[in-house]
Amino acid sequence: MVIDWNSNASYACPRCNHDTVADPSSWEVYTCCNCGTRFSRFPRLQRFLRHVGITCEFCTERHPVLVDGKPYGFLRNRHNGIGTYAHHQVEAWMYDTDEIPDHKDRVLYRDTCATRAEAMASLARARSFGPVEDDFSPVLAVVADEKFDRYYNVDHLTQEQRDALHDGTLEVYGVGVIRTHDAPSRMRGWFYPDMDTFTWGLIAPSGLEGLYTKAAPEPLAAHAPQL
Repeated sequence: MVIDWNSNASYACPRCNHDTVADPSSWEVYTCCNCGTRFSRFPRLQRFLRHVGITCEFCTERHPVLVDGKPYGFLRNRHNGIGTYAHHQVEAWMYDTDEIPDHKDRVLYRDTCATRAEAMASLARARSFGPVEDDFSPVLAVVADEKFDRYYNVDHLTQEQRDALHDGTLEVYGVGVIRTHDAPSRMRGWFYPDMDTFTWGLIAPSGLEGLYTKAAPEPLAAHAPQL
């Protein structure tokens, strides 16, 4: 069912008031990324309008994930909850490399996790499956540090570093080990981020987030643990 939008706040979902449309149009039907409500300026014309789905920039932006420097998949944020109960989760997606892809856009959904590190572990598990033998060796993970405050308590950074963080030239990371649970755990064979091995707040060039089977990228190698 499509319902009428709020005329005084067309960018927000009329049911949960979540900001979900960046540039609303009267001739499109939108889907709220928070509660799934579909709304439009003219709901009775829904059969003739363009259904664009979720357009929230926060939820549709893809954060590329590399495996040893090569594209493998991406992470995507998901907004859940309303008001003070809202929280963010992270979706893990991988590129479909089959000759006949399962999906039109050649991506495969893997998992929805509470943190980026856990989503990265889900991709590590997907990477471990091999055509002949599975590889459960631990890997290094470079994860964007979302808890780092780029605007306050950055007096230790130079003005050039602050500007680079804001324009996307530099990124703040955490680097650590993702490994599998050992027997007799019921989760044996499942990858998880070993948070005791992670070092956070590391500033390096953007575009390094991913999994590394041998060594971490050179800008972060000094802070990476040994596999």
